[in-house]
This record gives sequence, C-alpha cells and structure tokens, in this order.
Amino acid sequence: MEFWSLFMVASMPVLQVLIICLLGSFLASSRINVLTTEALTNMNKIVFAVFAPALGFAAIVKSVTFKDLISWWFMTVNLGIIVFVGAFLGWIAVKILKPRSHIRGLIVATCATGNFGYLPLMVVPALCNEKGNPFGDSSTCYTNGLAYVSFSTAVCDFNEIVALTIVYSSYFFTNLNNIFFATF
Repeated sequence: MEFWSLFMVASMPVLQVLIICLLGSFLASSRINVLTTEALTNMNKIVFAVFAPALGFAAIVKSVTFKDLISWWFMTVNLGIIVFVGAFLGWIAVKILKPRSHIRGLIVATCATGNFGYLPLMVVPALCNEKGNPFGDSSTCYTNGLAYVSFSTAVCDFNEIVALTIVYSSYFFTNLNNIFFATF
C-alpha cells in the first residue's frame, strides 16, 4: 500500500503537466485554432525569455542565502560530473555510430546535458509530502524545495548554454574545415 501512495504522490505533478499540455494542444489544434502559429511562437519566446527566469530568480531570492549556496556545492560538482560522463558517452556513440559530421557535436551535447537538471521539478513536490524530507517541515518545505529546484534549474541552464555553445562552435568549425579543405 505504501508503494501506491508514493506512486500517486510522485505522479501528480506529471499528471498536472500532461493536463496542461493537452489543454494547450486542444487550443492550438486546427479545429479550435484559438492559438495561431504566430501566437504560439510569441508565447514561447515570452515564457522562456521572461517568465521562466523570473520564476526561478523570485524563488531563489525569497529563501536562498549565501550559506545555502555554499552548502549546495555538491550540486554544481554533480552536474559537472554528469556533463563530462554524458559527453564521454556521446563521444563513444559518435565513434561507434559514425554519423554525418555536421551532427556529431549535437549528439555529444545532447548526451552531455539531456534533461537531468529538471528532474527535481518532479521529485521535490513529492518529497515535501513525506516525513523526514531534507527541506524541513511541511510549512517550509515548499519554499526551501522551490529554491533548491530553482538553483538546480539555473545551474542546468548554464550547462545547456555551454553545451549549445560547444555544438555551435563545432558545427561552425566543421563547416569552416570543409570549406577550407574543399578549396585546396
């Protein structure tokens, strides 16, 4: 019985996201057409450029102190280790599969980053309902947990920016090498 109650608590955030996605898909469908392609593009830009960072920084500012940032040192080290291991596994996949040269950097970067930094978004709300959670009693758990998740997401976003920069530069230099070698 304990498994099913834990399963229900852990699946509720996922179910909420799925319901919102279904509602968005319904509103954007050609039958309803409330959200046009242009509206979706503009909303997507606003959400990722304004609302998501604002939510993250607001959560961090409310409850994170410098002492918390120092005590969460393991998060940045953990994410760094995951990025290096993922990049190494991506490099091995590129060597084994031998894809075209213009997508090799993309494969390595995708394996390096993935979505690992967003996993706490699902786990922390489920942990707050359990006794003995690492974020304190239930009254402060959501505040501390949200700050932890926001910091995790910020570190993950930084890692993804670095990985995408590596992909862009590898794609640029691959094309530059192809142009250079094609002329000689």
